[in-house]
Amino acid sequence: MPQDPSTCEPDLRDAQAVADLFTRAAKANLQTPGRAGAVVDLNDTGSLLMTGDLHDNAQNYQRLLKLARLDADPTNRIIFHEVIHGPDLVNGMDLSVRMLARVAAMKCRYPDQVHVMQSNHELAQLRNEGILKEGRDTIESFDDGVEFMFGHQADAVRDTMNSYLSSLPLAVRCANGVFCSHSIPSNSKMRRFDPAVIDRVPTQQDLSEKGDVYHMVWGRNQKQETADTLAKAWACKQFVMGHQPAEMGFEPIQDTMLVLASDHSHGVALPINLSRSYDQEQLIEAIIPLASIAI
Repeated sequence: MPQDPSTCEPDLRDAQAVADLFTRAAKANLQTPGRAGAVVDLNDTGSLLMTGDLHDNAQNYQRLLKLARLDADPTNRIIFHEVIHGPDLVNGMDLSVRMLARVAAMKCRYPDQVHVMQSNHELAQLRNEGILKEGRDTIESFDDGVEFMFGHQADAVRDTMNSYLSSLPLAVRCANGVFCSHSIPSNSKMRRFDPAVIDRVPTQQDLSEKGDVYHMVWGRNQKQETADTLAKAWACKQFVMGHQPAEMGFEPIQDTMLVLASDHSHGVALPINLSRSYDQEQLIEAIIPLASIAI
């Protein structure tokens, strides 16, 4: 059952409240029903709303929550990933720690229904590894925002935030054969990639630049042979991901990979009925434009 919302809504002016929130959300991530290692397995009951990269798009976040209808049915679920590092800065500062906290609060409020997956931007923030975007260092801008919001308590918030980021699973695997993750490795990394990374809690080596988590969340431009190899290893049929550009909200890759984006005016979401199977064409037919959801 959902927790009392009053215990989970973040007071973004209170550093200790935000730090405590990240601590609770990290525990909820690790205790999610169906989680083993770095994957959450869902049975064939209910529905799942898969999203693309969010990048601090507050309007689309509200649309996604409305579409997910988490209060209507405890078997309704939603996936979030890449929620930080948006395009809008305040005096050069990225304040998307607020979106990170809001999503963590939703994980606390609906621990069995909300799933937050690891992504390359969250991993880069965890590793303090700069990403240049439109001529700026996103990590530096984000850190400036944390310092501005929390002052001398910024380090305490950052420490618990990093524990939360370390706790994020890599994937959500559905019994109907749909595998949701931020990405899968590029073809050039497959020789060294260990598919069993999803079966263990990621180690520091996994999270490092040459590690399996790193290669998975940074992967781009995959060929069908990569998807086929991983589908066999992970007992799945279709991959739904983010990470790569999708100007119209979605982009099919080969026969069994589909990229979604939720961070712009053409952003979309994908409702998945967990009791039925899908091919790529059927997944595309189910896509909902977020602009169609009134808020």
